[in-house]
Amino acid sequence: MKKFAICPLEFLLVVVASFLLLVGCTADYDTFGTSDYRKMNEIAFEEQDGNAAVYPDEHKIMVTLAEIPDSLDTWDSVAIGNLDISSMATLHLVTSKFKEFPQDSAALDSLSQEVSYAKERLREGDKIRIPSSGIVYVVVVSESGIPDLWQIAFEIPEKKESDKSSSSAKGSSKSSSSAKDSDKDDSSSSAKKETSSSSSKGGDSASSGKSSASGEEPESSSSVEVPANAPKLLRFIAGAGEVEGEIDQDAGTVFLNMDYAIDLDLRDLEIKGLDLSDGATANVKVGESHDFSRGLKVTLSNDDAERTYTVKAGYQYPGSDFNHWAKDDFGNKNDIDGWDNGNNSAISSTKTLTVNEDEEVIKMESINATVLGIGRFASGNMFIGYFNPKGVGTLKLTSYDDGNELIDFGRPFYGRPKFVEFDVKYEGKKDSCDLYVILEHRSRTSNEGKNQYRTSSDVNTMVASAWYRATTVESEDDPDVVSITDAGRDGYKTIRLALKYGPPLEGSPIFNSSAFNKNLKNSAGIDNHMVQTETPDDFDVTHIRVVVASSALGNLYKGTVGATLWVDEMRLFY
Repeated sequence: MKKFAICPLEFLLVVVASFLLLVGCTADYDTFGTSDYRKMNEIAFEEQDGNAAVYPDEHKIMVTLAEIPDSLDTWDSVAIGNLDISSMATLHLVTSKFKEFPQDSAALDSLSQEVSYAKERLREGDKIRIPSSGIVYVVVVSESGIPDLWQIAFEIPEKKESDKSSSSAKGSSKSSSSAKDSDKDDSSSSAKKETSSSSSKGGDSASSGKSSASGEEPESSSSVEVPANAPKLLRFIAGAGEVEGEIDQDAGTVFLNMDYAIDLDLRDLEIKGLDLSDGATANVKVGESHDFSRGLKVTLSNDDAERTYTVKAGYQYPGSDFNHWAKDDFGNKNDIDGWDNGNNSAISSTKTLTVNEDEEVIKMESINATVLGIGRFASGNMFIGYFNPKGVGTLKLTSYDDGNELIDFGRPFYGRPKFVEFDVKYEGKKDSCDLYVILEHRSRTSNEGKNQYRTSSDVNTMVASAWYRATTVESEDDPDVVSITDAGRDGYKTIRLALKYGPPLEGSPIFNSSAFNKNLKNSAGIDNHMVQTETPDDFDVTHIRVVVASSALGNLYKGTVGATLWVDEMRLFY
């Protein structure tokens, strides 16, 4: 018998191949050869719009269906287009009824054991009837017979009116709504013109005030005629840091310029000191805690008169002067505490530029990035949030068709500023830059309200927004622009935006973004979407998100190579 010699390397390869084959055949089995695996990875339907949002911890899937075709009155059934579950498991429709779908994992496990389900397994191509509730329940059953209960919630769009009378009625309603919106826009536009006029007069004072970041409004405050015998607020101190307020006696305002801290809640500050003119009393006392984020009305009285001051607290978000940077693991000087960027790696296109010994600016350049031979366009960017907190591997990063789904936008913030200013320079090469600020109220309070831990019931409400998108930094086309003036640094412009509380103004670039899109392009992506509100005063601000980027569509990997945005400073005005 012939003997064949096998070299050590060949032997090793045979062993590895055998091991991989064994793993491939047994990965879905437990020790004794019977699979208990019952994982739901993905389910998609032929009639859906975008990807379903999967919440594995809650066993919930949310599916938005496409527009209803003319041949149907509504979606009464859907066909399974793709199904990805554990290889030896099966999917079945639940036939029994129950009062409510549990939130607790233990209760969910218990109910999974109790429900009845159809014998026939569901496969790709099978149709599922949608009940009037829009909710369907299914179970993923392991080979060993262990079921896992899942809820699939279908969001069905409204049927478009096809007949003329309905269309006319709907158009009439829309026209009425548009008229209201038009009235709103006209008044906002008038306010903008008035503010812009005022700003041009007060531009120098606003520019000179930026270094102190006092938080005063850029416009000069209108003085109120005050009787000579009216009581006066001489000193006001609040907060654990005992911050003394800046008092404007003519305007009757007090501003508490706080130092930002992630746990400093402007809605709950204690009054530490209160000095009044002789004989005056106040409607507040030292030791009381109040909400200073919106502006607390403090009324003083004496024997002859009354006077009310508005006391408001605010702060600058840390690192907004962009002068305090640290190097990342790759030696790139592009890290600021509280900020992040989407390419802080060996291929960083977001870097600092030292302009003198004490000052630096962000330089963001759009480039063609290459990671391990995989090329993709990358916009230079800086934002308040966390890049890739889920630790998606390098090779999988490019499978995200919307780079925003790799980012957890926003961090805790409780201020309600009226204006924001950016000092910027831009060479767009026909591309467009993005500069925006969004204030949110998040229902989620645990884990700092981070979107990476978001559940299907968590709601992010947009309280206010200010957005600038243009090919130059001289365009005043965006509705949130108050003024654009020369900044202190050569070649830079100061763009002043008004934060619009409530729905954005018509024409805002936000409507050409993914801000309100709840359909993820990657089912494993981070859900950052917000909902709008007509009543922003009903919501406290809990988070801020800010983005500056050299290419406005960089999250979709679109833009012009070489487009470069420099940002020197961001300032908030209260």
